Order: sequence, then C-alpha cells, then structure tokens
Amino acid sequence: MPIPQLSITLRNANYIIDKLETYRQQSQTLEVKYQYFIAEMIMLRLFAALEDSIAQIAFKLAAGASYTNGLSPTLTTRASNVTAARALFLQHGRPKPIINLKWTQAKHISDSVKYVIPTTEKFIENVRIHGRILNEMRIIRNVLAHNSTSAKIDFKAMIRQIYGAQVPVTTGAFLTSTRRISTSNLEKYLLSTKIILNDMTKGT
Repeated sequence: MPIPQLSITLRNANYIIDKLETYRQQSQTLEVKYQYFIAEMIMLRLFAALEDSIAQIAFKLAAGASYTNGLSPTLTTRASNVTAARALFLQHGRPKPIINLKWTQAKHISDSVKYVIPTTEKFIENVRIHGRILNEMRIIRNVLAHNSTSAKIDFKAMIRQIYGAQVPVTTGAFLTSTRRISTSNLEKYLLSTKIILNDMTKGT
C-alpha cells in the first residue's frame, strides 16, 4: 500500500477554498441580504473543509506520511494505514478509549492525537500557533449551524473582544463588512485556512 501524501490533502483543500473564493467574489454584485446569506454558506463549507483536512493530516501522519518538506514526524506508534489511524487515536495509550475525535479547537486536536503524535511535533506546534483563529472560526460556525444559546453567547463575547465593545452585528454582516477593516472577515478566513493547512503540513 502506498504511503499517504499530505500534498494531496493540501491540494484538495485548496481546490475547495479557491471555489469558495470565487463564489465570494461573484456574490459581491448582489444585494447585501444575499451577500450575507452566501457568505454564511461559504463559512459553513469552509469550516467543514478545514475540519476534515485537519483530521486527514493527522490520520496520514499517524499512518507514516512525511511532511511536505520531506521530514518524518516522530510518533509514539504507527498505524498500518489511514483507516486504522482513527482507531489508534481513539484507543492507544488511553486509560479508557474515547468515542469521538475533535478537530475544531487547538486543545481538542492535541488531545485527540497526543498518545500517537507527541505534543512536541511540528503538526501540534502549528495547531497551537493558529489556535486563536481556529477558535474564532469555530464560534462562527457554531452560531450558523446550531444557533444555540451557548453559541450566541460565545459569538457575542468574540465580538466584544474583536471590537472592544458589544457591537450589534449579525454573522452575515460580520463576515462581509469592510466598515472597520479593509478586508472582510470572510476573505481573512479563506486566506487563513490556506495558511493554517500549509503550516500544519510543512513540518517547520
């Protein structure tokens, strides 16, 4: 069986992000209310691609993939293939096996892989470096996908932190507005996702 390649995961993710960037650009000629709706759909798809790609990177590293710079990670144990990596993360080294792996926050990613991929590995170091923006994107995804009370509270707290005050802003306006910033938050997240995944795969 061929050794899995992180470059394929990166290429597939970039293909999706490029399409989402095109949708964002094309939507800017529409009425504002439609721009909001499309931006929210793009954000949901973007975060899904990010979450899935992070999981794939972790599975592939555990199954023997090298970083894109050619260096190999130092693992505590190795999975026989990408499919077996998930079971390894769930069970290996744990006093009690866990049911799910989580890929949406830096701490959760580290906890999901730590018994196979040490916390000193470059993959985890880069996860921590991008922890703040990962969490920001997670909060927005949760409001859009769940709209629960806790998700709304987290979103309001994030707005206060970003703007220094409780600004009354919807998720659509937050993603698309350029009143306070030169580049919209959605465009920032699109670019940041490429950077995050590139850093997680490069091995430096």
